[in-house]
Amino acid sequence: MFAQLHTSGKPLLMPNPWDAGSAVMLKAMGFQAFGSTSAGAAYTAGRPEGTLSLDEMLDAAETLARVSGLPVSADLENGGSDTPEAAAHAIREVGKRGLAGASIEDCAPGVATYPMALSIARVEAAVAAAKDTGVVLTARAEGLQGDAPDLEDICTRISAFSKAGADVVFAPGLTDADMVRAVVKAAGDTPVSVILGAPYGALTVARLADLGVARISLGSSLARAAYGGALTAARNLLEKGSFALPENTYSFDEIEALLRG
Repeated sequence: MFAQLHTSGKPLLMPNPWDAGSAVMLKAMGFQAFGSTSAGAAYTAGRPEGTLSLDEMLDAAETLARVSGLPVSADLENGGSDTPEAAAHAIREVGKRGLAGASIEDCAPGVATYPMALSIARVEAAVAAAKDTGVVLTARAEGLQGDAPDLEDICTRISAFSKAGADVVFAPGLTDADMVRAVVKAAGDTPVSVILGAPYGALTVARLADLGVARISLGSSLARAAYGGALTAARNLLEKGSFALPENTYSFDEIEALLRG
């Protein structure tokens, strides 16, 4: 079961494929579970993050699960709307799609975090829906990504979400060991998920394991890396009149082998 893959000190490495092909290849590399990425799904649709509907985010996550056969936790942003009822509805829809998990954020796309009471009420409603569906619920505290990050507020929210019954808690934006340690302490016995990679500092898997983290994801990093390589090569063609692939580009045969499993 997906929940059993979350072990403090032995974190689940859960990358975020952005389309069917990346999911198939990452499975072939040996990963056990995926998180979807709302940003990566939006890029695939030719749109910026925060513009997908709830159904579109669910479709993206369902595609990853269908082609890989692995547990997938759906990135649902705020669940489609601000209310506790919307959060519960989103989790019930996840259950109907047969997805293993989902995350709910405590802010709307591009908007400051919700007041504490509303954020807790949304998690409580999502927890109740998750219990009915078997969905592994990740409650996210997003405040560290805003203009005025407040670790104390984040830890208060993480503690409250844990007490409300979230299966996993997640505070994107942790950049050093002291911040991770504070969130793990605030979470108590609830597994903590951490995002790894730029712009979130230079922490390693081994260091995060030592700090008691139970899950590590990559957010939109893989999608941005893939698009970055392609766009850099295309820009060179336009601006320099030459074309050269990045040195780490996989060969045709290597890609084909991964897609065949």
